[in-house]
This record gives sequence, structure tokens and C-alpha cells, in this order.
Amino acid sequence: MSVAAAPLRAVVPMLLGFVVALAFAQDPAVAPPVDALSAARAEYQRLAQEIEKLASRNAWAGVERTYLALVATGVAPSYADHLAGAHAARAVGDVASARQRLLAANLLQEDRTIQDWLWEIDSRYNKVFLACDPGKRSLQPDEMPFDPNMQLAVTFAQAKIDAQGIFDGYLPQGRYTFGDSAVVVEPRVQSVQMDFRTAGGIRAMERQKRKEEKKGEK
Repeated sequence: MSVAAAPLRAVVPMLLGFVVALAFAQDPAVAPPVDALSAARAEYQRLAQEIEKLASRNAWAGVERTYLALVATGVAPSYADHLAGAHAARAVGDVASARQRLLAANLLQEDRTIQDWLWEIDSRYNKVFLACDPGKRSLQPDEMPFDPNMQLAVTFAQAKIDAQGIFDGYLPQGRYTFGDSAVVVEPRVQSVQMDFRTAGGIRAMERQKRKEEKKGEK
């Protein structure tokens, strides 16, 4: 090997590195991937700002979608995020999600308003699990509650049963009929559980669930 060849061999890697760096600088499409955590944090900030804007307009359907997207970033939601999410859940009658989000917010920052809200849920609602083959039973209250939020909770449960045959959440205190069965919901006592699904109905539900999961993957 000649004396001139050795320095040239040492210079070649440096030149290649310079060329690659220049290509990255000129073409963002081939730039190194952004750090995943930084990207998640940036997306979280964007969604948190969007939640604040939507909540200021009482656009709770938009808040709900954005809250779920924010949670999916993997960055821990703030107190304000959880509180807005609780309002969004209540707006559609999803008391279980509202309660869960209130508990999460209260862990981050104890607040009398949140504690009063949780006390109201536990004093006027109870956990219920109702299941049947889809289309075989419906849920009817003996009397629809006067309170608008309680009405939303009842209609939310009815919609879940009509669409899926299952409701796993909170219902306002009162008497209901589930098909030909009586349901009595009382706060601060044992939760209600009724499962009338047949083996064939369960298999049909599982097939439908798999179809929806595959559709979501596309």
C-alpha cells in the first residue's frame, strides 16, 4: 500500500459523513426520525389546547374525541384535561367515565367542587351490569327522572343495550324493567348484575367485536 493511499482512506469516511449530513439538511423528507417522546409531548400540547378551546364553547362531543386522542398519546393528562373529559362524558350520559375522570383529576388536585360531584354520583346512582342477546330486551324506567343529567344517563344506557345488548355503567336510582325482569337501583348498596345472554348470543357478540377490531385496524 502506498503512503498516499493511507491518508485518502482516512478522509473517505469523513467525506461520506459530510455528504449524508448535507442531504439531511437539504431534504427534510430524509431527516432522522423525531424522538418519539418529544413528538408525543408536542401532540399532547396541541390536543390540550384544542380541548380548552372546545370546552370554552361547550362543544362536548369534540372534547370527548379530543380527550380520548390526548390519552392515546401516552402523556399523562392534567387536572384540567380530566375535568374537561368528565364534563364531556356527563354531556352524553356516560356517568361511569365521568366518575373515573373525576377521580383521576382529584388525585392530581383535591378540589371541593370535584368531591361534591363525586358525592352526588355516589348518592344518586349505582353501578349496573345488564346483558342480553342484542335486540331481545330493552331497558325502560318506571318513571323518567326529572333531572336532565339523569335523563341522559338513562338514554345512554338504553342506547348501549339496543345497539350491543350490554350496558356496564351507572344508572340513576329508581325502578326499571329489563325485558320482563324488574331492576331496582339504589345508591350505596350492592351493584345490580343481570346477564341473560345465551351461548349463541355471546358467540355472535364476539364475532361482531372481532369484525369491529379488524375494521379499526384498516
